[in-house]
Amino acid sequence: MEKLRIGLVGTSQLSFPGNKEAAFAGCVNGMEALSKTLSFDLVVYPETCITREDAMAAVAYMEDQKIDFLMVQHTSYTAGQQAPVFAKIRNAYLGLWAIPEGEAIEGAVPFNSLCSINMHMGIIAHYLRDYHIPVKWFYGYADDSEFVRRLTITVRALTALKNIKRSRIALVGGVAPGFNDLYDDERNLNRRFEGIYFNRLHEYSEIKDLALSYKDEEIAPIAEKMETCSCGYSDEAARSKVMISARIYKAYTEFIAENNYDAIAVSCWPKFQNDWQYSVCSVVGQLNDEGTVMACEGDVMSAVSMLILKYIAGGDVPMLMDLSAFDEQDESVLLWHCGPAAARYCEKNGYKLGCNYSGMAHEPNKGLTARCGVARDMVFDPNPVSVLRLTGECDKIFQMGGQFQEPGKFSFHGSRGWCENLTFNGESIGAKDLLNTILCNGFQHHFPVILGDYTDEIKEFAAWAGLTPLKKVPYANYLQIIE
Repeated sequence: MEKLRIGLVGTSQLSFPGNKEAAFAGCVNGMEALSKTLSFDLVVYPETCITREDAMAAVAYMEDQKIDFLMVQHTSYTAGQQAPVFAKIRNAYLGLWAIPEGEAIEGAVPFNSLCSINMHMGIIAHYLRDYHIPVKWFYGYADDSEFVRRLTITVRALTALKNIKRSRIALVGGVAPGFNDLYDDERNLNRRFEGIYFNRLHEYSEIKDLALSYKDEEIAPIAEKMETCSCGYSDEAARSKVMISARIYKAYTEFIAENNYDAIAVSCWPKFQNDWQYSVCSVVGQLNDEGTVMACEGDVMSAVSMLILKYIAGGDVPMLMDLSAFDEQDESVLLWHCGPAAARYCEKNGYKLGCNYSGMAHEPNKGLTARCGVARDMVFDPNPVSVLRLTGECDKIFQMGGQFQEPGKFSFHGSRGWCENLTFNGESIGAKDLLNTILCNGFQHHFPVILGDYTDEIKEFAAWAGLTPLKKVPYANYLQIIE
């Protein structure tokens, strides 16, 4: 993951008496310290910008340095002619920074810094309105807690945006049959995140042929490690399929390394089931454990969304869930999937190797007559989580949050957890209102998840990327049509 490059420029005017040099120098020191704790690269412009020509020289310097985000500190009041110059910087986003006036309660205004960014924000919003330039404002000194929190959100959001535009994504085997809600036009993805690489032409046979090429002695240690990392078997039918899992895992690992992919979406059925009565779920979980984002059922937009979450969370491990039940008694929803979740989500109690019960047809009235391994059977630890998925024509975003409950409430075999304290777009929401919002918006049936509360970071990512949040649709008994 590449670091964000932040450029810092100081602007001023000669007519204010505050010690501008000392104020800016202190802020540079503070930003240098933050660059280490927040993990970004800092580029400081060595001169103070007083005139429009000064601003032009600073912008040229920062463009040469290939910065991603330009922080313009108005150390004191700054000429309005500089605003369009900074606003039109190429290939970088913009922040305007004001500092406090100090503790004096009378006498001359030492800096007039806040008024200055007020004017420049107004110039960009109104005089340059047709350019639609997003700008984020900052206030305080670099060691102020509110300033640090505000900058942290920006660093995480823009780090994710920078890296998603440089990522390599693949679809292997196409979208799972009938899952047409997961179909997306790749041109929308390319346009939204210019620079992203996407390959939809890989076939299932590439993985199958590679998997069958290995000798048993190459595979046995991988299978043994898979068993060792688990807490045993929840279904003995899975035991006979572990060697197949090891083959498929090795094949995907080599395929990903050869093509340098950051994320892949795989069609996990029906070909695996037809060929081997096998489920690739546990391999999906293991690859996510090891740092390559893998989404099931050929869901490319979820693979990209999982990768965004990974970047926002500083490299943490995402997973992909269905929504399988809701409970109005405790206002919770069950996030469940066949068994592809990463071990990151069950560190307390671990997982067992089991079977996927939904991948093959069962004989009528005879119970579970068809089971295909290997899946990860786990209940998630009680942690806060965030959900993000791109939707629409890659122009909208779904965002929810919550907290997995303590294990104990009934749930179905697979990877699962009941999620309570639900939020939607950062606002509290009941389970039925959330369900209604999902269904009335025609939102796709997949929910990319990351550990932690990243509500603000997701909102900021959406704002910089030009994504529109889906709107809440409170439950009602009449037909609700969303335009």
